Amino acid sequence: MIVCHCRAVSDRAVRSAIAEGAAREEELTERCGAGGRCGGCLPALRRLLAQHEHGRSDRTAVPIPA
Repeated sequence: MIVCHCRAVSDRAVRSAIAEGAAREEELTERCGAGGRCGGCLPALRRLLAQHEHGRSDRTAVPIPA
């Protein structure tokens, strides 16, 4: 699925960048381009980052604003 329409970046590309070490929105922009234009995808990027972080810890889920 396309997450960033401005740069045509898929969720797979974002997840790959996260798996390679991107831990902040700015790092995702540097690695795959998502979030570097209009910012409309930033909520989705935040959710993907939070999902990854949640998967790495035993903490309870933190609500992510849409």
